[in-house]
Amino acid sequence: MEHVDEKILKQKQMMEEFEKQRFSEETIEIENQSSIFDGMVEIHKIPVGFAERTLLDDKIAIWMPEDFEEFTQEEINAVYLLGNKPDVVYGNAYLNFSIGFHFTSNEVPNEYMGDFNKIAKMILEKSGPKVTIYSEKVKKKGNHIVSSMELVSHTVTDAIYNVMFYSSLNGKVLIGFINFNYKYLNRYKTIAKEMLESFRFIEDSGEENE
Repeated sequence: MEHVDEKILKQKQMMEEFEKQRFSEETIEIENQSSIFDGMVEIHKIPVGFAERTLLDDKIAIWMPEDFEEFTQEEINAVYLLGNKPDVVYGNAYLNFSIGFHFTSNEVPNEYMGDFNKIAKMILEKSGPKVTIYSEKVKKKGNHIVSSMELVSHTVTDAIYNVMFYSSLNGKVLIGFINFNYKYLNRYKTIAKEMLESFRFIEDSGEENE
């Protein structure tokens, strides 16, 4: 019996050591040198395949983990309790981040999307002191202008890092987001940045090839 207890204790110690290695600065530094565009990366020592996926009736495309699945409406309602709920959200059971989109009815032409961060910032700041905005950017993707910002919001128990991006689809505002627990910032921020870089409109691809 004593021999069995020692074996169990040793296995527990090995598991604890492995968990420390998964989230160590050295591991994160090595993993951050890889790119999702290589197709396979490690996230806290877990191999994750990435690929481009088309969404919203093949109007947009973005890279995400291959095994991300669409949330059911019940899951969306359970996770997003306040405000306008996203139309689609993707995630899986073992990664602590998700991606989603909300196609609004607000009519804003593409040429005005460069100023949309100002509007989004006002709305977010009015939501309360629990939102801190860290950066704002505007970039042209094909023929479309995409505004983005990085911010931290708070739930009752956690700080959430959000990468928000805004564009005009068929003359109406499309809101995208990538979010994750702030404690995983050192690893997930690199991934979120590349996912945002991959975001594109399918219609632009045809025009670029002409």
